[in-house]
Amino acid sequence: MQSTLNANTFIKKLSSFLPRLTFHVNGLDIPYTIVINPRRSTLYLAIYPDGRLEVETPGNVPAHEIIRFLHDEREWIYREYYRTLPECPPEKEEQILKIDDIEVPYLISRGPRNKRIVLKIHGNGTIEVCAPFDAPTDRISEFVDSKKEWIAQRTDLPSLDIGKKPVQEVASRTEITPAFSSPMPKEEEIGQVTCFGHIIPYMIRRSNKAKRVTIKVDQNRNVRVISPRHVPATEISALMDLKANWIYSHTIASKRSLPPERRYQDGEVFPFMGRTITIRIVREDETFWRFCGDELIISVPGDFIEYHTKSAVRQAVSLFYKSQLYVFSIPYFEHYANQLQMPVPAIKIRDQKTKWGSCTPKNIILNLRLCMAPKNIIEYVIAHEIAHKVNPDHSPAFWQTVEQLMPDYRERREYLKKHGHEWVL
Repeated sequence: MQSTLNANTFIKKLSSFLPRLTFHVNGLDIPYTIVINPRRSTLYLAIYPDGRLEVETPGNVPAHEIIRFLHDEREWIYREYYRTLPECPPEKEEQILKIDDIEVPYLISRGPRNKRIVLKIHGNGTIEVCAPFDAPTDRISEFVDSKKEWIAQRTDLPSLDIGKKPVQEVASRTEITPAFSSPMPKEEEIGQVTCFGHIIPYMIRRSNKAKRVTIKVDQNRNVRVISPRHVPATEISALMDLKANWIYSHTIASKRSLPPERRYQDGEVFPFMGRTITIRIVREDETFWRFCGDELIISVPGDFIEYHTKSAVRQAVSLFYKSQLYVFSIPYFEHYANQLQMPVPAIKIRDQKTKWGSCTPKNIILNLRLCMAPKNIIEYVIAHEIAHKVNPDHSPAFWQTVEQLMPDYRERREYLKKHGHEWVL
């Protein structure tokens, strides 16, 4: 019996005799075949499990347009073609990290959306490494191995010689997931300065944004030097020797008390608008908080390890402060805006490290840690920031505006300077 072929099948068979071409992308020479398919109205790409790449064309497309089409789709072509190669690693892969004599399992998850290697530790302590789809296992293992100490501190392994049983499965929650990504920044330089017989260590951080060398002492009396990359260490050391007395006065000789150390534990007391609240931690399925009387009740998933429990509690306290400060501040912003005959500005609450408040052309930002201050101090910061809507600088005219809004602002400002370092998260 004579077989018959329809027109499309005949054309496809005929196009199979066309010469095979090659498209170069990311170091690979990918062969492809042009297939004429009159049913197509535009160019179409197909990659088969055996690695065959076909470009289907209606038949009237010039060669240069096909090349441009391939170039526009080069990332997709490379990814899909690479997946057909034997050397392509699997999407999911289990590996073991050895920390001393402890075997800690981790899961490698590869995907096209991952642009770099990212190390994640989930709430129950399980470890997941998200990597590009073509990242080789040895490169990922080398990266994970270099982060042993970081992992040990966050997975119930307080040090490299003390450990507990490793976790066995990947967490389904991802709400609280500290991550370490590659490439990693270079380690900071360490130095020390001597003054009155005391050795004071300091850290040097190089920054492309830094225009000059800056010395900073944080609230815990740690000394940090921010420096442009081109400044030699010897020049920084000479500057530190020159500023030794100033550094000594702000560290060892400082009379300012150290801020309280937050442990984020059940029963811990936090300041709140001139009074205190007590943290109560309960174990339930999800993370949430509720405020009852003088207690902030925080629910934490039962499988969270200690490190992630503290992270969840800190996040809940921050959200509580943020919501309470926003509600508290609105009437004061309305009151002062009315006095200055201006519209009420947009209000944002953020966790800021160095500023209690800031004023931008679009909004006013308050530091959520203000919620730890007495109410009259919060009111002062609100008056201070809204006065910047009239005078953007700290000129005499600005302080006159603040005094107009709050005649006793000086006492409140001094209280903020004296006690602000106590309000930490």
